[in-house]
Amino acid sequence: MVRHRQELEEFCSAAYPRLVRALALHCGDRHLAEDLAQEALIRACRHWRRVRTLQSPIGWAYRAGANLSTSQARRRAAEDRALRRVADQQGREWGLRDLDLTMDVADALSQLSDSHRAVVLLRYQLGLSATEAAETLNSTPAAVRALTHRALVALRVHLDFDAEDLQPEARHVP
Repeated sequence: MVRHRQELEEFCSAAYPRLVRALALHCGDRHLAEDLAQEALIRACRHWRRVRTLQSPIGWAYRAGANLSTSQARRRAAEDRALRRVADQQGREWGLRDLDLTMDVADALSQLSDSHRAVVLLRYQLGLSATEAAETLNSTPAAVRALTHRALVALRVHLDFDAEDLQPEARHVP
């Protein structure tokens, strides 16, 4: 048992840098390759009794890391497709036709503070008046109008266009 443990430690020490280099070339990302190599070696450790008898244990570990990379790429692609569907739906709801613009708006909104994001969504997405938004936020209509102004200025900076274009049909009720 001790001999197998020492053999495994030697294998992992020698294989890790080689796996990182190979997996970095495979996936194009050194940091991801480091994670993949570590996970591949963990899997090799779990199955060491079988892996150690193979003609190329490092080949097995590489294949495990490459498979993990492929799985992650598929998962990311599925997540991207789902995000694009959500963004496309939001764009239609917001009256935006351009998917990239929708993604930019969502990104710009995420950059706002919680209070700025809340007033923009309450006023422009939900169409509440300043009075209604103030009641929701436990604030005053004047404070909501001032917060809305500051939020729109921030959005203009993030989006590099007039924030009034966010939703042309938005009610602008004082």
